[in-house]
Amino acid sequence: MSFARLVQRFKEGLSGAPETEERHDPLGLATAAVLLEIGYADGTFHPNEGSDLVSYLQRKFSLSPEDAKDLIEVAQEIRSDSIDHFAHTNFIRKNTSLADRIEIVKTMWRMVYSDGKLTDYEGYLVRKLADLLGLEHRVMIDAKVAVLREFEND
Repeated sequence: MSFARLVQRFKEGLSGAPETEERHDPLGLATAAVLLEIGYADGTFHPNEGSDLVSYLQRKFSLSPEDAKDLIEVAQEIRSDSIDHFAHTNFIRKNTSLADRIEIVKTMWRMVYSDGKLTDYEGYLVRKLADLLGLEHRVMIDAKVAVLREFEND
């Protein structure tokens, strides 16, 4: 099932579907859902991960903090209804530039390292999602190195 159809199915199940449809575009929902997967990869969604996620969504989609948080709530419901990552990542891959996809992966790495540790599963999941987003391994590693340098300079 395509991501757009998944979003539509989700919207049809909501009582306020037209309002939700107008407030959140599918690209924002897909991006938030993918980033939420990273946030929960270690079993706990840390406040720093939430801050990174909200900041990215605000910048990328020109959202207020409240709209970003609302987008995250809707994306959380879509994420919990999803079986795999392909629908979300395929939708993002088809609707964004390479630079945008690299920035998404950098945000993944920021979220992963925001609690000061990298679990094996978090590393695996970033690699898997980067691959599904169509990024070569070296590009994913370059994104990781760039984020680690950001943390060193803070």
